[in-house]
Amino acid sequence: MKADRILIVDDEPWAREMMQEILEREGYHAIAVGSGDDALRRAEGECFDLLLADIVMPRMGGLELVKEFREMSPETIPLLITGYASIETAQAAMRQGVYDYIVKPFDRADLCAAVAKALRRKRLTEENFRLKELVGLYEVSQSMVTSKEQREVLEFVLDTAVNQTRSSGGAVLLFDTSRQGLVIAAALGGWEPAARLANAMLGEGIDSWIAKMSRPTLFTDVEPHPLFALVRQLYPDQQLIAPGSKGVEMLLMPIRSEKEIFGVLNVYREGEAELLSQSDLKLLTILAAQAGTSIKSRQLFFELEEGCFATLRSIASQVDGRSPYTQGHMERVARLSERLGSRMGFGEAEMRTMHLGAVIHDIGLISVSEAILNLPAELTEKEWAMMKLHPIIGDQMLAPLRFLSEARYIVRHHHEHLDGTGYPDGLSGGEITPVLGVVSLCDTYDAITSPRPWRQALARDEAIAVLLKGKGTEFDPEIVDAFVDAIEEIL
Repeated sequence: MKADRILIVDDEPWAREMMQEILEREGYHAIAVGSGDDALRRAEGECFDLLLADIVMPRMGGLELVKEFREMSPETIPLLITGYASIETAQAAMRQGVYDYIVKPFDRADLCAAVAKALRRKRLTEENFRLKELVGLYEVSQSMVTSKEQREVLEFVLDTAVNQTRSSGGAVLLFDTSRQGLVIAAALGGWEPAARLANAMLGEGIDSWIAKMSRPTLFTDVEPHPLFALVRQLYPDQQLIAPGSKGVEMLLMPIRSEKEIFGVLNVYREGEAELLSQSDLKLLTILAAQAGTSIKSRQLFFELEEGCFATLRSIASQVDGRSPYTQGHMERVARLSERLGSRMGFGEAEMRTMHLGAVIHDIGLISVSEAILNLPAELTEKEWAMMKLHPIIGDQMLAPLRFLSEARYIVRHHHEHLDGTGYPDGLSGGEITPVLGVVSLCDTYDAITSPRPWRQALARDEAIAVLLKGKGTEFDPEIVDAFVDAIEEIL
């Protein structure tokens, strides 16, 4: 696994060298510099996951550095070091997007804990971003199945391609009926230069064009490119690239089905040089394949579902990992639920729904702060009200994903009780399905047999007594009996 890259900025040599040594011993790739100017120079050619900067330095203090650094590298998480903590310091730091700050003097444990916490937040943010990308792809697949008009599908594909790759514009170009030219099937933003470039390539002949378009073609530094000279000849009186544009690049992606090429999906970007990433290319490849054939959309549908769920599962794992008291909780509940469900004779569809719901049932806890999750006392009324929102938040996160519609029922209702005293909707009786009842019981068992900041974990016999006490009120009696009868096999 690639080590996280950390840039340390402190004008005191002993301090930065100490932090560098500590973090490198923890397995991080740490680089230490003595000023904000040095930090900005390093950021021009290198990427960092975390910026760790002293708040008081000559020439450029930590807050000023963070402001300039974030303009160059918005993905980097900033963390400040201060000699004293105050509300004013915290407010100023938050305005600059600082994740947290460490108060001097600090020890090795303080530094490592703060860095680990900040990097965990970064990974969670990245997973959320990736989930949004996958949801976008999933929605494109949905449109392939439900839309009757090809134009509608192509416009949806193009809109996703341009927005997800942060491009200036693009177009979907398809061969005309004679296959001698390209027609614009969909266009968005600054699409004309790329369309003209594709037509210039076509001018060399259809066979040559298809041979060149057997793979994605990325044009960087477009203006001096030989093909662009041909475009200028075809459009001598028109301005093809905006004045002052830098780092202009175009990507032409073949739209194909099996061996037949129907046309090209292109995106066009202008501004500072920023090459399309491998993830951008992968995204556009999938979109072009979707535009080329709806026959394969079912297969892609399944792949996207799996990708979305893998991302959700990763988020759920990181949510569990924010507290040592909940580490691995959702996975354990899923395993217990599957064993109990199998014991009770659930069918394949019920088992799949149960697995999908159980393994992410607490994903809505992403909305609850670590301070509340790790509070060494019972929650106040206000804190408890915030905690009780997590099933609703989880339900809302899954709302765009139709294939998880049944699993959403578990995510939203795993704290409901048979007698209607649960939350968030007060379901009761037959409204609580056997699958939901199994997950709810297993969730309770794992929670009470795991320690919490304010109490010790219950022993097995004590936990069983709690379940039996809730028989007929919180839990379905049949499910309680099945659990108790098979506890040696299930655990």
